[in-house]
Amino acid sequence: MKTILTAVLALSCAVGSTLARKYPTSGLYNVDANVHLGDVKGTVAAFGDFNGDKYTDIIMLSDDQTSFSIYLWDHAEWAFSLLPNATVTISQTPPFIITNIVPGDFNHDGKLDVLIMGQTDPVHNPNGELMMRVYLGNIDSGWNEKFITVPSSTAQQPITFDYNGDMLTDLLGYKAEGYQAGVSPLSVWRNIYSPANPDGPIFEVVPMNFTGEAGPACTLSDPHSSAFVDLNGDCLADLFLTCYDAAKQQYSYVVYVNNKDAGFSFGVSGLLPDGAGQVTFADIDGDGAVDMVVPGCDAHGQCSIYVYYNQQIPLCTSKGQKECRQVTNLCVEDPGFSFSVDPDHNTVPGGLVRFPLANVLPEGQRLLLMDPGFKGKLPVSIHVGDYNLDGYPDLLVVSGTPGDNRRPSSATLFQSVLCADETCVPSAVTKKRRSFVKVTDGAEALNLAQDVRAAAFLDLDEDGTVDIMLLRNTNGQQAAGRAITMIHNNYFNDAFFLKTLASNGVSPTWSGPYDTKPAKNGAKPFGVNYPGATFKFTVLDTSGKKRANQVAQYPSSSYMGLSLPYSLFGLGRTNNYVEELFVGVTRNQPEHYTTYSGVIPNSQLIIIPYQAEDESRPPVGGLNATPGAQADPDAVAAAAAAAAAWAENKGGPSEWTLELYVRPGDYVPWVFVTLVTAIAILAGVVVSLNWMEKREDEKERKKALHIINFDAL
Repeated sequence: MKTILTAVLALSCAVGSTLARKYPTSGLYNVDANVHLGDVKGTVAAFGDFNGDKYTDIIMLSDDQTSFSIYLWDHAEWAFSLLPNATVTISQTPPFIITNIVPGDFNHDGKLDVLIMGQTDPVHNPNGELMMRVYLGNIDSGWNEKFITVPSSTAQQPITFDYNGDMLTDLLGYKAEGYQAGVSPLSVWRNIYSPANPDGPIFEVVPMNFTGEAGPACTLSDPHSSAFVDLNGDCLADLFLTCYDAAKQQYSYVVYVNNKDAGFSFGVSGLLPDGAGQVTFADIDGDGAVDMVVPGCDAHGQCSIYVYYNQQIPLCTSKGQKECRQVTNLCVEDPGFSFSVDPDHNTVPGGLVRFPLANVLPEGQRLLLMDPGFKGKLPVSIHVGDYNLDGYPDLLVVSGTPGDNRRPSSATLFQSVLCADETCVPSAVTKKRRSFVKVTDGAEALNLAQDVRAAAFLDLDEDGTVDIMLLRNTNGQQAAGRAITMIHNNYFNDAFFLKTLASNGVSPTWSGPYDTKPAKNGAKPFGVNYPGATFKFTVLDTSGKKRANQVAQYPSSSYMGLSLPYSLFGLGRTNNYVEELFVGVTRNQPEHYTTYSGVIPNSQLIIIPYQAEDESRPPVGGLNATPGAQADPDAVAAAAAAAAAWAENKGGPSEWTLELYVRPGDYVPWVFVTLVTAIAILAGVVVSLNWMEKREDEKERKKALHIINFDAL
């Protein structure tokens, strides 16, 4: 028996060695030789799922910034490949230099389109008019080169958002015609596309009307990092605007809360640090509220990362606790939410954590906030992702010598850690805020690159790990050309993940009156880069403590920020399902979110908020009825009542479709082989022992019979 058990153990060990990861040690690994992007001339402009297969594809901008193309991810080959006949070259009569590419579904057909932004001469006239055009996508044939012209804006690039809650992608910015700096109000490029008129316009430009109390004066900074993200906790995306006061040389922010059919009203405002860069959003401390992450370098060249913690009502953790969010109802608005801090005075204890970078960045380097090699303004963002899946977002930072491409520049990975006395002020330690430490173990592949201009997180092959992409200086290409380096995350993490994607409500069966179902088998409307979706979830850690997290989907689309179309977040170590998952979209109806319970970890969830009435939704009166009309309180109230009455009989989240995909690991067949082999061996043992027992019984029976016969004699 001992020999048999030894054989089973040896077989398991042999299979285990066969199942060892492609890279046997924990760490980061350069996979440039695998992904086939070494010969690309250009730079990565955006991510999206062009062919609806749930794998992330790349939209590439040429090195001269006059053409773009698609590189599809091939799961079988574990590599990217150029999609034939999908390269669009823009005529330079008149000149059109591309400065931003925004993927999205602008005609609401479930297929990925692109909004191209460009200027005539962004090098010598960076503040010139921003021209825009939309190229409609087709899964089977690539881009429709017959583009649709969009009214121009100022140099401050418009952002994507949902103005009137119809799940169509609108734009927010300043229209170029008649613009006066500091005087002209914001405008909305409202989506009016009709499939009945495919050659008609996509947008009409109307004034942006805010309701309620007037907010502070705000002129969008250039570049700005405005976003469409839920900040008051109701799972409905709000407007976040970054402003610049030229007279005071001061950066600030303003938040306008989304009130559905009642429009956007002023929420909170505040200051940003001196020399602030692009603002990013993440739930840094895992309290169920999205926080702000702001890089900045002051006039003395001292750079820091500031985390502005979102002050909201906490999660209920005990019976009888008041003024808290129940775990069964996380999408409850907190009217008193705030970022009650300024860069110099922490007005709320623990509300701000400053992480100085002087002693953690490579020697002689500081934060890179702009890429000087690009034609036009291209800010460099800090990217947020959970590389170790512990449930707390980590940071990817690019540093170098601002304005000098010839000196070394690098990317650094920072891991989120709990605040300690030596890293945070006492109030932050008491509040259990978080700071960061530099990742060095296993990060050699990242640290070897000394010519990095930008870096971003992504998930190669959709396996639930946060990988890294580096865009590096290269010779033999024009200004925008970058060498692309992919770094595979092979850290051995004893933790779980969850991946989510919400679509824009297009029918998953392409059954609309104007829909054309793709010929490609299995293609679904996944590649829509829908802005504004919100996810909240609760998990139990191994100690039995429940915590909540909030994640935003595609909050920002300006300045080639390399935002991902999906959300990938760690769950940490847990011995249970995801107990509650809340999914909110921007549809103006009484219930704009739904809840799923008992979600399996290490899975990908795709939520399709399709409702049968979407095609026939009538316009409601009030704020959104007449473009440019002033917001009348009575009309707004009437509009909200009409919308509620209409929606009462027109479906809701109960009609949404949830698709769950569990990725089988490469080891699954081997586990099956081991299991079958072990069962066969154990079955052999049982049969053998049974045979031996029967043989002994037969001997005993014959012996007893022999004794009886002997006695008879």
